[in-house]
Amino acid sequence: MDRISAYAYCGFDLPAEERFQKIKEAGFQKVAVWCHTDFNTYSGISEYEQFKFVREQGLEVSYAHAPIKFAPYLMNKYYGAKEAIKTYKIYLKGAREQGVKIVVVHLPEITPTVIDNVAEIAEFAEGQGVTLAVENLTGDAPFDELFKQVKGVSFCYDTCHALMFGDKDGKMAERYMDRLVTTHLSDGDGKKDCHFMVGDGVYDFVTLAERLKGGGYKGDFVLEAFQSAEYADISEFLRTGKERLERIFG
Repeated sequence: MDRISAYAYCGFDLPAEERFQKIKEAGFQKVAVWCHTDFNTYSGISEYEQFKFVREQGLEVSYAHAPIKFAPYLMNKYYGAKEAIKTYKIYLKGAREQGVKIVVVHLPEITPTVIDNVAEIAEFAEGQGVTLAVENLTGDAPFDELFKQVKGVSFCYDTCHALMFGDKDGKMAERYMDRLVTTHLSDGDGKKDCHFMVGDGVYDFVTLAERLKGGGYKGDFVLEAFQSAEYADISEFLRTGKERLERIFG
């Protein structure tokens, strides 16, 4: 299934080049990547060097995740917001240059100032030919006002985050189906941000699959689980994730 994708930085102490090779060997055709100002500290390469390895493996990028450390500054009308917005624009421009179609961002609590700042970023993204997608972190309906006021913003649904706030089967994905462009699929216990392997927690992925199919979802199904004690080998981890996603969403 060509809509199944893997988040590259899922744990496991591996050189970046080998990491992308393992993803390809597990049968994935797509990968989701992380962009961050501290990227070099845990990957050993610059954040843009990863795209070289992506291309070498013949992988397609589902999305790139923008830095999260700048999100709180979007709450400020003046202090810090200008530089934060400038940084997001740099990453959006970089995404266009690397052929990335979707950039996922975290947001702070939605306020009128945040909405204004996101509107500016979304307008820039549109000019770059890149889709800006906001990821759910808290609440059961976090983006009602944002989506009402800003037309150029899309949605990334994270199952583990949703589970912590009572959505165990895709109600939020269904609520924002007209904005949904990508997913973060992992499991949890409903209490912590666990990001277990799909099927190892309490989330109801079968019902989510039914909701997505019924809503005409056309985006990717991205495995965003992280290494746990049950999976000592990245190849086993990736194969398990791919098999489960194909069984549920295929």
